[in-house]
Amino acid sequence: MKIKICGLTRPEDVQICEDLYSEFIGFINVKRSPRYLNLEKIRQLVEPMKDKNRAVLVIEPKDIDEAIKTVEYSKMNSIQLHSLKEEDIKILKHFNTLKKPIRIIKAIGIHERCNHIKKEEIKEYARICDFLLFDSQVNGKSGGTGKQINLEHAIEAAKIAKNVNRDIKLFLAGGMNLEFIKKEFNTLELFYDYIDVNSGVETQPGIKNQNRIRELMQYIKN
Repeated sequence: MKIKICGLTRPEDVQICEDLYSEFIGFINVKRSPRYLNLEKIRQLVEPMKDKNRAVLVIEPKDIDEAIKTVEYSKMNSIQLHSLKEEDIKILKHFNTLKKPIRIIKAIGIHERCNHIKKEEIKEYARICDFLLFDSQVNGKSGGTGKQINLEHAIEAAKIAKNVNRDIKLFLAGGMNLEFIKKEFNTLELFYDYIDVNSGVETQPGIKNQNRIRELMQYIKN
């Protein structure tokens, strides 16, 4: 099991995440988020990274044209989407101006047991995306809520995705912190490839607590 730390806003936090081998490091370009950064600021934070492939751009574009412009300007090839339909994602995946493959992480909100509509949504995106990220859903929005996801429901969602695409990689987000990871480690490792941590290693939104990051990464390493 590997870690993605999301919502980075300061260069010193990016550096410690790199130094401690966080597999992915997320930068949020979604205006409703308290961790929102404009694209120029994100580029400034990503530029000094030793391995820019670990940088993830989190976006919620209104349409495919906005998505393409955003990705092109960012020059990042790992994109976490909180919007866009199946046909738009197919177009974005084949967008090759960057001269490198685009990896799509599609966020899917979970707030109850998966009904028929939610099951079909998971299956649809599992067929075309490189990764799925399951997050707690509040008022129709996924991501940035800080609300801990219901693990039983998240496991159900993971099983649905893997039944469709055995190779799909899965993230679990939604109120993740070291205490929860310790308590549920065996279960999390069985169903999920990555844990996405944001508020669980913060002093305040966008301001990471470096001691919490160290404790988390040391636990995962051991």
